[in-house]
Amino acid sequence: MLLLEHEVAADPAATAGGRGEVAHFYAVSAYVLQHPEGMNYTSEALRELRGAVADHLAGRVTLAALRPRVRRAAGGQARVTRRAGDVVPRWPVSAWPTTVADVLAGSVEGYCDRVAAWAESIIRTLDAATG
Repeated sequence: MLLLEHEVAADPAATAGGRGEVAHFYAVSAYVLQHPEGMNYTSEALRELRGAVADHLAGRVTLAALRPRVRRAAGGQARVTRRAGDVVPRWPVSAWPTTVADVLAGSVEGYCDRVAAWAESIIRTLDAATG
C-alpha cells in the first residue's frame, strides 16, 4: 500500500484538489477499522475514527476540520491506545465486502476512487452490523 501511495503522490492527476490526502486518510482509517484487534486502539478511539470517516464521506466535515478534532482527542484526557488488560475491541462482522486486497488490485489510476469505495463499504458494513 505504501508503494502504491508513493506512486499516487507522484501523479498530479491523482493528487489534484487534495485527493491524495483524502485517499491517504481513507486508506489508513479503513485499515484500522477493519483490523481493530491488531491496531491497539481503544474502543472509544475506534468509535471516533468511524464517526470521522462517516462524517467526511457524507460531506459533513473536511479533512482540515478533522485534523484539530483528532489532535484534541489524542492530546486530551481520553486514551487512544489500549493498556494491558483493556478489552480488545471487535466488530460483529464476519466478512468485509471490500478489503485492502481489492484496493491493491489496481494501479495508480483509480486508486483514490477504490480507497473511497473501501471506506464507504466499511461504514455501510458497520452500520448494518452495529446500528
